[in-house]
Amino acid sequence: MTRKLALITGGTSGIGLGIALKLAPEYDLALVFASDTVKAAKALEQLKSLIPEGQFHLFQKRLSTPEDAKALYEDVVAKTGIKPSILVNSAGRIQDGLFLGSDFSKHVEIINEHLIVTMALTHACLKGMYNAKFGRVINLSSISAKYAKRGQTNYAAAKSGIEGFTKTLAMEVAHRGVTVNSIAPGLIQTPMTEELVKSIEESGEGLKKRIPAGRMGQPSEVGALAAFLCSEDAAYITGTVITIDGGRSLGDTHS
Repeated sequence: MTRKLALITGGTSGIGLGIALKLAPEYDLALVFASDTVKAAKALEQLKSLIPEGQFHLFQKRLSTPEDAKALYEDVVAKTGIKPSILVNSAGRIQDGLFLGSDFSKHVEIINEHLIVTMALTHACLKGMYNAKFGRVINLSSISAKYAKRGQTNYAAAKSGIEGFTKTLAMEVAHRGVTVNSIAPGLIQTPMTEELVKSIEESGEGLKKRIPAGRMGQPSEVGALAAFLCSEDAAYITGTVITIDGGRSLGDTHS
């Protein structure tokens, strides 16, 4: 049988890499990264040590506009000769700051990188999935879409948009065997969260006061969820937003 191709943005670090490692035994991978070639090379080495016979491709592309997304899709198809059956929209930065204290262009950047690029890359990949009567789209959201945090207006707006996009698109393509779901992580141990965790610990609050599970999540745990959503066992799950946060969004851990 021909292996299917999974396209993962932000696929060489953090949650994206956690997902890649879980998908590697079943799928060929096209992993997209913005700039860190050293980290990308290490990720590729890790994947090849796990699955020596696997087909893993790296694509260096900063995704900021719909044009970037379209160009990436064309590069992936040209290099691999395969249209992606799996799309994981995982890339994106955080750029926190109070709304009035931030230049508005910074808010536009974050919304473009998270929401607009997610929509554009999904649009590019969807025709192939639609015609093949099979596809899996997984969009990374965040608990910030529902639980407000000062300084994250742009991030919360983008992630809320991703959840609405996920649900509505799922309705439009379900009859063609294409599922569209969103994963909303809480605090996951990644390079992007290092400074946040440091500030929490320095404040004396500690993780146990914020997270009922008493610890951060691991990229591998998000990866396992994503791998299930990509499987045939999850063919009847679509339009969902699944929270994975150790209970953080449930409320006060000491109430």
